[in-house]
Amino acid sequence: MALMMTMPFHAFFGIAMMSMGTAIASSWYDGLGRTWGVSTLADQRTAGGMAWAFGEIPTMIVVITIAVQWGLSDHRKARREDRRADRRGEADLGRYNAYLARLDKRSRER
Repeated sequence: MALMMTMPFHAFFGIAMMSMGTAIASSWYDGLGRTWGVSTLADQRTAGGMAWAFGEIPTMIVVITIAVQWGLSDHRKARREDRRADRRGEADLGRYNAYLARLDKRSRER
């Protein structure tokens, strides 16, 4: 549940970074005198897309993995309970057969 609650925050942050018209702290980046690569705003938009993707995709993978493991755990638990019920049924059947054997022995003694 907590994982699902963080997903909107990742999406909001990533989309906000991608849709901004000006770069964050552009004066500082311009002061670096960087002449190579893309513009600061294009770099920020790429970073926003990465923040969105790297926040959402791993979270979805984790959520799906947890859901699958949860389902498998329930399936294993159900099989375990079925085996216990079968063993109890065999014990009941054994007692019933012993009861029938006692009745048969009594009827032969008469």
